[in-house]
Amino acid sequence: MRYTIENDVLRVVIDSLGAEIVSVTDLRHNRECVWTGNAEWWKRHTPILFPIVGALWHGTMRHEGKEYKMSQHGFARDMEFEAVEVNDNSAEFILRSNPETKVKYPFDFELRIKHSLDKESLTTKWTVSNIGAEEMHFQIGGHPAYMLPNIDDNEEVAGYIDLIGTDRYNLTQIESEGCVAPGNIPFQGDRLIITHDTFRNDAIIFEQVCPKEVVMCDRNNTPVLTFTSGCPALGIWAPHKEIHAPFVCIEPWWGRTDRTGYSGEFKDKEYMNTLLPATSQSGEWTVTFH
Repeated sequence: MRYTIENDVLRVVIDSLGAEIVSVTDLRHNRECVWTGNAEWWKRHTPILFPIVGALWHGTMRHEGKEYKMSQHGFARDMEFEAVEVNDNSAEFILRSNPETKVKYPFDFELRIKHSLDKESLTTKWTVSNIGAEEMHFQIGGHPAYMLPNIDDNEEVAGYIDLIGTDRYNLTQIESEGCVAPGNIPFQGDRLIITHDTFRNDAIIFEQVCPKEVVMCDRNNTPVLTFTSGCPALGIWAPHKEIHAPFVCIEPWWGRTDRTGYSGEFKDKEYMNTLLPATSQSGEWTVTFH
């Protein structure tokens, strides 16, 4: 089922399947701001990633001597959430562990996703709760795809991602099976230029020191949106073809795909979050549309 929240600036449509935002209309310009989901490029819009981010090496996680199979980015994006509270400016959804999830992921959890509007800004907040009797481990993230206007395929540059701050950033590269290579590569400068080749090797991952705010600009240097989050890792991605993709994903991650060859316990993965029984953890990201 789909739900709509709206103010004077933005209209947001959310599908209870995955608690996924499927449309954001800027009412000031009658402009769609998120990807339409056309499978010619990518069939999704803004999926929630849980209980893993990225891929497991050989698609396998290990917990207390048992192996569990899980596909890339986990199962939450393909499951029906319950709408628990919807009003004019916000909508909250919940997903609980069940026999279907326990086959892939052995923990008892409650996942809440809340989307809220404030003028030209849209915030997505997640809260994960451990409702079981044992220590719980999880990863979570977002994969929102934002439209990049004014693209010209005759031009090499489609747009820019400006990294706000003074830190020196490191990149991690995708290698085999969607997993990352050992080590990091220093990122030079404070601007990612989006060209035909930027995503030739899949996503660009900022980690260790992660930009907390980025500004996406079109090829004319006009700001399109500002994205802020307290996430420990940030992915930037678009499908790679010979022509420019019409969108760019800015992905806040509290987790990260496996290193190639990883064969350890799930709890020992990098960027793992751990909850004791009857405890919760939250995080959020905000996008402001210009």
